[in-house]
Amino acid sequence: MKVLMLTWEYPPRIVGGLARHVFWLTRSLVRAGAEVDVFTISDRDEFVEMNGVRVHKVGAYRIPSPDFISWVQQFNMLMARSALLSGNRYDIIHAHDWLVAHAAIALKHVMRRPLVVTIHSTEHGRRHGLHDDFQRHIHEWEWLLTYEGWRVIVCSGYMKWEVSNVLGVPHDKIEVIPNGVNPIRVMSEHEVMRARARYALPWERIVLFVGRMVHEKGPHVLLEAARIVLSRRWDLKFIFVGEGPMREHLMRRAHEMGIGAKVYFTGFVHDNELEVLYNIADIAVFPSLYEPFGIVALEAMSAKKPIIVSNVGGLAEIVDDYINGIKVNPGDPWALAQAIERLVDDRELARRLGENGYRKVHEVFSWNIVAKRTIEVYERVLEEYERVPWKPTF
Repeated sequence: MKVLMLTWEYPPRIVGGLARHVFWLTRSLVRAGAEVDVFTISDRDEFVEMNGVRVHKVGAYRIPSPDFISWVQQFNMLMARSALLSGNRYDIIHAHDWLVAHAAIALKHVMRRPLVVTIHSTEHGRRHGLHDDFQRHIHEWEWLLTYEGWRVIVCSGYMKWEVSNVLGVPHDKIEVIPNGVNPIRVMSEHEVMRARARYALPWERIVLFVGRMVHEKGPHVLLEAARIVLSRRWDLKFIFVGEGPMREHLMRRAHEMGIGAKVYFTGFVHDNELEVLYNIADIAVFPSLYEPFGIVALEAMSAKKPIIVSNVGGLAEIVDDYINGIKVNPGDPWALAQAIERLVDDRELARRLGENGYRKVHEVFSWNIVAKRTIEVYERVLEEYERVPWKPTF
């Protein structure tokens, strides 16, 4: 089976969780016997083969663009052009999110091959509604992409509800396939002690946040919870990992609160250092206000860390309260502060949650399982495709 995969981000270009999702999915699809060509954007045209995945990087900055939407349309045209000039024939096209919708729909109709779509999040969900023409424009492209798709894949039951209700996709057209996770290597106690000295004093417990510094990920909620906790005790260090438009504001806010010495904003870190940070953390917190799934929560669980999550979206489906993590109401810094202190004070509870989370990750959230289920979707689509007259004309 030959798969044409379209994504606007792919390692080493990482903007959010989508890049890692497509990276591990494509590797696992190749291990399962599929042939996969990824078309993505970069600074220049380049072809590389990574772990059996053929990656076609398309230079996306050839023509100056006056705005973001114009740039998206430009790189979609170049991406579609690159796929057609490659001369390759594919059994199925798989597109990830609205940012590659233009190319995906064009290639579907030129090649006359079925299109499978993965929706990782929606503009309506990210913005808690549609408030301006820019957001409505993205929403319309999301609608058109899902309309053109033969099947729509989502990562959680929550996202199935959202895609159906917000974009009008029929339930029987939606497939729920949870994300997988590449488990974090659990470091030895000696390695952890050496590494944590770079970030905290020996007597400080580390609370870790990993995610984009944007409103929907809730870093501002954790910062307020940090202020509450640190007003009562001084034995914690809060580490915020990630880049985004809120980072500088949150850094200033931490100093205004008088807790700047206890809060560390790392910015973007590479995977090796992220692995270290998961290992040295005592608690991982993901206070999202909107979260279709939450791969970072699985990463923390795979490192045997107790996690605290907002009771929203896919996070609520991953965590069984007080079994493999703790759930708190979204946007409630007081409840979050209370949960953090509970885990700091009750080490046995923290250990038990970490062990249970580790077990669940390895039993349920394997990329090999994700790849197997994705191929099953491809096969069902191709069976249906063979029964209809819509076929290539050349």
